[in-house]
Amino acid sequence: MHHPASIFALEVILNHILYVRGIYPAQIFKKRRIYNTPIFVSIYPPLNTYLAGVLRSARELLCRRELKCFEILLYHSENTPIESYMLQIEQLEPEAARQPAQDPHLIEYEQQLRAALYKLSERLKPLPRLPGNCQFKVHLHTTQTAFVEFSQEAQYQEFPWLQAETPQQMEARSGTVSLLPLVAVDNVGLKMQARIFD
Repeated sequence: MHHPASIFALEVILNHILYVRGIYPAQIFKKRRIYNTPIFVSIYPPLNTYLAGVLRSARELLCRRELKCFEILLYHSENTPIESYMLQIEQLEPEAARQPAQDPHLIEYEQQLRAALYKLSERLKPLPRLPGNCQFKVHLHTTQTAFVEFSQEAQYQEFPWLQAETPQQMEARSGTVSLLPLVAVDNVGLKMQARIFD
């Protein structure tokens, strides 16, 4: 897996969801063009600090081959989940990762990411407006071993590491769950689905 490309894709999709779903006021996002596609990225320092910590941890887990899923969870102030966007990580085997890149100029990757953002926007348009006071958090799905190691490493002590509920526990507490396959960026091993909690 091309780690810089995959982390960039995670960052773009995360910003896109926060903007489109209105978790923060639109004014804190700045419009940029990436791969000839307009996207909105946060210019709000406290949010950017949190996002940088999340992505730094995700990058390290990718390097260790221990990141299974990157989940963006939208919830009420009382911590009731409303929507969940799960980016499943499919990493190449070490032997395949050493092969020459099939897309050296990332042209196919750019096209896939552009198409993914377009499809994501189209799928999110019909969703009902979120209630006020919604927040978000990111869950990094990893192994128990990686969780223990990260919790003990000094360089990650400033970033909170808590063990989250399992998807089964969350679904049992939340009632009906609607699954919606959204996008895939196969070139960097990302597949995405949304879960809407009713």
